[in-house]
Amino acid sequence: MNGPKETLRVRMNAALDAGIDGITLAAGLHLGSFALIENHPRFHTAKLGIIVSSVRALQLFIKKSARTGRLPDFVVVEGPLAGGHLGFGMDWADFKLEDIVADVLAWVQKEGYENMPVIPAGGIFTGSDAVKFLEMGAGGVQVATRFTVTKECGLPDDVKQEYFKADEDLIEVNQISPTGYPMRMLKNTPRHWLWYSPQL
Repeated sequence: MNGPKETLRVRMNAALDAGIDGITLAAGLHLGSFALIENHPRFHTAKLGIIVSSVRALQLFIKKSARTGRLPDFVVVEGPLAGGHLGFGMDWADFKLEDIVADVLAWVQKEGYENMPVIPAGGIFTGSDAVKFLEMGAGGVQVATRFTVTKECGLPDDVKQEYFKADEDLIEVNQISPTGYPMRMLKNTPRHWLWYSPQL
């Protein structure tokens, strides 16, 4: 994108104009993103959330956004087993979603943000996984890849079959993304299908 900041401003304002219920900011720290829409009439009424991969990232976001007088309505904590771009380096295997979520939950409680739901994501495969996080105090869980093979998903059927056929050996974390961040995807994914990166 040429002018990514202005592009983001236009897209978020257009979404709010259209009456959407909320926006989840992903793929980066978004330290100045709330400021891009702070003059919109729905800035304080639409739900606004942020995806982070550490308590430090959340702290930076809240500090930077403080002048807008607006906290996130929810926080998605994405762990190292997420599909697509990862908020980690190639040392991603040294981190565990459970530990990151525990840190974030402890910090939001300590800071008095207990009404801000914390939503774990990335590597939640079963109902038991979800229950574990709910028992830790999470406000919900986010599951994505498991739904890519559903009838409601817009992926072509032949792509869905690749998900069905894939086993653990077909998954890799590589650095082919132009962002410089590692990403998890199927080894047989054509480069122009990067948006279909799985977490299996």
